[in-house]
Amino acid sequence: MAKKASKKKTAGKATPKKAAAGRPAAKKAAGKKAAAKKAPSDPATFMAELDHPLKAELEALMSIVMAADRSLVEGIKWNAPSYAKDGEDRITFNLGAQDRVRLVFHRGVAAGAARGKTQLISDVSGLLEWPAPDRAV
Repeated sequence: MAKKASKKKTAGKATPKKAAAGRPAAKKAAGKKAAAKKAPSDPATFMAELDHPLKAELEALMSIVMAADRSLVEGIKWNAPSYAKDGEDRITFNLGAQDRVRLVFHRGVAAGAARGKTQLISDVSGLLEWPAPDRAV
């Protein structure tokens, strides 16, 4: 005689929702919170908490930038030190790599009318890379 497969009743029991990657939704949400930890907006706090192998070099470069133009306003943008002049972003560090610190020189978003086919600055050294005429790295 064949037996019927019994169905377990789950009335009153909540089953965890599955996330797209197969993890329970609660674990995915916790992971998002950890990944979304926001960098401090204060440069001093940001630098105190920064864990980068070239932190000393970064601090030296930051001093050079500030000494070059005292009217620059220091801040944190894109999870790195950034400098603005008259409310326009001009220099932003890129700390994505562990073996280098990159400087991005740019005109800022409000300079759209000033953008053209000419380079932002004269690059006689040839040390800069130009992903666009208004941005040098």
